[in-house]
Amino acid sequence: MRSRYFPKFTSEDGSTLAEVCIAIVVMTIVVIGGFQFVSVGRERLAVEKYYRLALMEAASRLESARKYSYDALSDSLSETNTSITLGNITAKRTTIVSSIDDNFDGTGASDADTNPADYKKIRVTVSWPPDHSVSLENYQSEYYYEISY
Repeated sequence: MRSRYFPKFTSEDGSTLAEVCIAIVVMTIVVIGGFQFVSVGRERLAVEKYYRLALMEAASRLESARKYSYDALSDSLSETNTSITLGNITAKRTTIVSSIDDNFDGTGASDADTNPADYKKIRVTVSWPPDHSVSLENYQSEYYYEISY
C-alpha cells in the first residue's frame, strides 16, 4: 500500500556527483575550522601559562625589595636582562630603580626637606620569546616601615 505522505521517487534513487562534491567541500571546511580552533586555543593557553608565571616572578621580585634599606635599593636591586626560567623556557628579567622627586615639598634644590629623591620607583619587566612581556611597578618611600604583629 502506498502512503500519500511518502511517495516513491523513482527518478532520484541515489546521490549525484555534484551533491557528493558539495558534501566533501562542506566537511573539509568544518574539519579545517576545527583544527584551526584547537591549534589557536593551545597557543593561547601556552601564552597564558607563561604570562601567569612571569607575573608571579615579577611580583616575587618586587616583594624582595622589602628586605633592602631605602638607600641600598638602587645598588642591590637593579639588574638588566637577567636570565630566568619560566616553566620550560628561558626569559629575561629587568629591574629598574629610579628616584622620583615629588612636587609637594618643592623640586630639586628648593625642596623643603633638602632631599631631591622623595621616593623610588621600582619597575620589574619579565619578557619571553617571541614578543611577550609583563611589567609591574611599585613605589617605595624612605619613611616606609614594616608593622610586625
